[in-house]
Amino acid sequence: MRLLPRLIFTLALFLVTAHLSADQRQLVILHTNDFHGHIAQEAEYAGAARITSLVKETRAKYPGVLVLDAGDRISGTPVSTMFKGVPIFEVLNEVGYDAAALGNHEFDHGYKQMLKFKEIADYPLLSANAFAPDGSLLADAPAMIKTVNGIKVGIIGLITETTPFIIIPAGNEGLSFSPAAEMLQAMVTALRPQVDLLLVLAHVGHEEEQALARDIAGIDIIIGGHSHTKVLPPKKVGNTYVAQAGYYGAYVGKIVLTVDTETDSMTAFEGTLIPAADLPAPDKKVARLVNRWEKKVARKVDFTIASADRDYSKSEMQPFLQKIMADATGADFGYYNMGGIRDTLRQGPVTARHIWNIEPFSNQLMIVTAKGSVIKYLLQSEETQAERIASLDDEKIYRVATSDFIAAQAQKSVGDAVQVENQSMLLRDLLIDYIKVHGLEID
Repeated sequence: MRLLPRLIFTLALFLVTAHLSADQRQLVILHTNDFHGHIAQEAEYAGAARITSLVKETRAKYPGVLVLDAGDRISGTPVSTMFKGVPIFEVLNEVGYDAAALGNHEFDHGYKQMLKFKEIADYPLLSANAFAPDGSLLADAPAMIKTVNGIKVGIIGLITETTPFIIIPAGNEGLSFSPAAEMLQAMVTALRPQVDLLLVLAHVGHEEEQALARDIAGIDIIIGGHSHTKVLPPKKVGNTYVAQAGYYGAYVGKIVLTVDTETDSMTAFEGTLIPAADLPAPDKKVARLVNRWEKKVARKVDFTIASADRDYSKSEMQPFLQKIMADATGADFGYYNMGGIRDTLRQGPVTARHIWNIEPFSNQLMIVTAKGSVIKYLLQSEETQAERIASLDDEKIYRVATSDFIAAQAQKSVGDAVQVENQSMLLRDLLIDYIKVHGLEID
């Protein structure tokens, strides 16, 4: 009879443990950001096929997996530029994403092309603060609620409110982007009572993401983008973890957490970044799809134009490009914004593809003419131009060789204070032609 109390105790302990297990639920989040068209494996970038393999392996291992992207999926490779982002969304459908944020580069071909991306994507594109000219929401939804392994997860999408100043005006007329913090506060207030876990896909930049975490209570995790920041491990700000996984698929973020669904609280959290080199072998189906698209552009970009005896950083490419622009036009000087230089140049053979990766936007060469005081105002936000700004005479008229993107932003900012002349030449072609003849040295 002494066995009976022991059996009762064992049964009671089992029931308590079972109850706790039912409430304590595990979730794994894989996340990317700022992919910028790098569907093919190249250098330190994983490519879509290897990321797909990681997603499949993770889903086979864990009962609850969420795969998310924080925006800027296009613009950065020839296959993206030539086909206006379509191949990127087709390929990334195979990865297994559950949701993605809109990024500013999704508007590089005008917002009507972005609407095509919504049609192609078989997962929702989220953004709570991006609006069409008629005031309607541009994204599929501002947010979503998805139940994963018994956890009700709220996911809110945000885009930087500076988007109008960093996208081409043509094709994006009449768009509006409300302040991210104000919209997020309203969304958190609405969603928090409905979910066990609240996430934000924030394409606003790491510093701004930390500010949102500090100022707005009730967010469990912010998965960020836009600033291309390698955040390892995720940074805890107040009660919110802020994560970001670099850029171009060089890393995939992995978060493993536990949620108590009884109290709607996160009881365990661990986050890391997986380098591309540590990802599994490419998924064969996705690799074939990538290869089919890449073959469509190979003839136009995969030929050698020079050889580099060392690596060239983005900061070294800026004056190189600016000097070539000025010499080609007879301008007083050239200006190409650092944000428009999208890749480094590596030691070894230099192909046209490398130059496409550095300047993927099909920017036109332009001349902007204005007083020195106006030029100073237009260049003030770029740290690399401080020496140039100091040398300008306020009253002197200068001719500056630049891109059509910068010229359009200048006209938008100061109107008739600048005059603009189109040189009817692609900056990328100018750069390729120069390197073919002169290599990587500037006289």
